[in-house]
Amino acid sequence: MSDTLAEFVLHHVNDEWDRLLREFSGFSRDEFSWQPAPGVHSIGWHVRHAIEWRYALVHVLICCHPNQEHLTCLGWENEAVIQKISSHQGWYEPASSVEEDVEYLQRVREITNTDIQALPPSCYWEKVLFPWRTNRLLDEVFQDIRHSSLHRGHIREIKKAYARRRSVDMYPETRRSISS
Repeated sequence: MSDTLAEFVLHHVNDEWDRLLREFSGFSRDEFSWQPAPGVHSIGWHVRHAIEWRYALVHVLICCHPNQEHLTCLGWENEAVIQKISSHQGWYEPASSVEEDVEYLQRVREITNTDIQALPPSCYWEKVLFPWRTNRLLDEVFQDIRHSSLHRGHIREIKKAYARRRSVDMYPETRRSISS
């Protein structure tokens, strides 16, 4: 890959890694694993999903390396390509800690940055058929950055819901009631 293109791509990829890391690294275990409702994922799931998805996209799907990670939070559970690389089929809620996911993010970051640096520049302009769409490889990498940003938004909303729940638990008089 040309130095300019490599620097451009890695700058944006690493900026998103840094933003994701800042978003979740200060959470308590309870906040990290709390689910707003049954069937709604926790902050921990959104963190794992963003990390695992970057690994699956870059390392496995784009660079065609064998999967060597225990992938459980990819989503897209009904897609055959995902079922082949996922360690778990269907709904899953992780039990990892903030510290474990910080370490996981750093490991996946190193792996995928090395993968990105090794890509020949010409491949970025090729159209690739992914299970979800046909896209230029460069556009798909940037789509993944947007995808991670979307999940950072989910993390913020769950954090707000967690804070509201704690506020209502501590101050029951703030609970709204609806009169008939």
